[in-house]
Amino acid sequence: MKKSLIPAATILGMTLFLGGCITPAATDRVSPHMERITGEASMRPEPGKALVVFMRPGRLAWAVNATIYDKADTPDYVYLGTVSYGSRIPYQAEPGRHMFMVVGESADFMQADLEAGKIYYVVVAARMGAWKARFSFRPDNGQIPESERRQWLADTVPLRPGKAGFAWAKEHANSIEFKRSKYLPAWRAKADKDKQVLKAASGH
Repeated sequence: MKKSLIPAATILGMTLFLGGCITPAATDRVSPHMERITGEASMRPEPGKALVVFMRPGRLAWAVNATIYDKADTPDYVYLGTVSYGSRIPYQAEPGRHMFMVVGESADFMQADLEAGKIYYVVVAARMGAWKARFSFRPDNGQIPESERRQWLADTVPLRPGKAGFAWAKEHANSIEFKRSKYLPAWRAKADKDKQVLKAASGH
């Protein structure tokens, strides 16, 4: 009998990535690093701010969480939260230019130009890695139908980081910095990085 030629790491990665075949109930989607948001606070920008909604509607790699940061092009990047399958993070951002980062097995980035009073939507999409899922940003620059976006909003739970999330980010700061330093230069060198730019005019 021939032995399998598929490395164990690949099998593990496929298991985590394709885990969407069996998904958790809605009540199980909230990461212990996060807290639910109630009311209308997650639906509209605060005065003088732009609202960026990071959504993770897809079922792929549901067992793996992603962490999101702002100011990723500086040493003072800021933890925005941990986005799990079936959740979203509404972020009240200062208008102007931003560099966002999403971290899983690797790190990926998105440049944004935001206008006050507008709402922007970004999908956090999973893809397969060696050991666990990797994540990328897919900014909605007008190509996502409104009906689909409304459905994603209905299917996701709004969250904000809690004390456990900030404690986790501090504890893992060295690992996050390693990934930021490793992957940001590669992102900047990408020929198609314009696909990961959130444009000011795409706000609602």
